[in-house]
Amino acid sequence: MVSKNLVVQSKEGLDIRCAELLAQTAESCDSKIVILYRHNVVNAKSMLNILSAAIKAGDEIELRCTGPNEEADLEKMEEAVRRLRE
Repeated sequence: MVSKNLVVQSKEGLDIRCAELLAQTAESCDSKIVILYRHNVVNAKSMLNILSAAIKAGDEIELRCTGPNEEADLEKMEEAVRRLRE
């Protein structure tokens, strides 16, 4: 298992567009990927689960990957979160 803490930079937080991008990215990964936010564990492969967490701009999240390609998958997810700023 590998993990990384990140701050959500998107002005809208994890809105529909952002949640869809993250879920699609997570779906392309072999690892189990979760987002830890406050006391919630969110399945990153589910757009609805990401939306239901109500993650806002400036909130800190933890990405956690477990699986055969966890290091590469964590890098891919980290890049997706960073692209949300654009």
